[in-house]
Amino acid sequence: MAVQKVIRKKSKAKIDPVARMKVIWLVGHGLTLGLGAIYALFYLSQCLTFYRYRSWKTLFLIARRPHFKSKTWGHLLWRLLPQITYRMSLIGVLASHSVTSYQNWCSLNPSWYDLLSKENFQSILIATLMLFSRASLFKLVPFMLTSFLHLTVKDQKDATTEEISEEKTKEPKHKDKTASLLHIIAYSELLVMVSLLFDIITLRDNLGGFVLALYMSIYWLRLNFSPYAQETLLILVLKVDKKVPPKFQPQWRGVKQFLYLRMDESRKHQ
Repeated sequence: MAVQKVIRKKSKAKIDPVARMKVIWLVGHGLTLGLGAIYALFYLSQCLTFYRYRSWKTLFLIARRPHFKSKTWGHLLWRLLPQITYRMSLIGVLASHSVTSYQNWCSLNPSWYDLLSKENFQSILIATLMLFSRASLFKLVPFMLTSFLHLTVKDQKDATTEEISEEKTKEPKHKDKTASLLHIIAYSELLVMVSLLFDIITLRDNLGGFVLALYMSIYWLRLNFSPYAQETLLILVLKVDKKVPPKFQPQWRGVKQFLYLRMDESRKHQ
């Protein structure tokens, strides 16, 4: 009898979903840091050489700045590179933070309150807002510092993505490098608000008022649920406490009481 050979196809190797999400998480933070650094170089070089292309009339908004036409595709791509690096850096933020949110909530059914009360989801909202606004280094700095914090905690403590996200909600210790970096992130988030206000005053962004209103709405969530943002703002409030006029002292005490109350609530939920 003839022997029949049975040919079976080899089953494709299954990709571990956790490993795939880990790769996306690392690539996202890598894009944020790497492309953010490239955009920072473009931004700083433009700040140092702006006098070559703008006169005092354009500086004080008396005349429009000259428009240079790109002669070649390479020159056009070079001019678009800062915008590309800025947008791709924010896409990296969305990728890494989306993985963290998925890992935190994949087995649960969170409400909108649960999502909006988490710093990670707030960062996704801010990154989405900044993705469709005018490019600025101030808008990228908080995300770059956050990515640096996540990656360094990952390397030093071999923690999971969820543990890295929880690291930011712990009570800060002033002698800890992580706490210092969290305060720097909080200061940079306040600088974003200042830069948006400056864009409105100088008419640099047509949607500046809309972006500022949405950003302040999201930052209000930060003040309600983020311990490091509450403590950093309280430090600033206490520094100017003695300089507040007496007639504004009742309102000023209300601000301090609000921050103390939110800090107590944050400690109870830890």
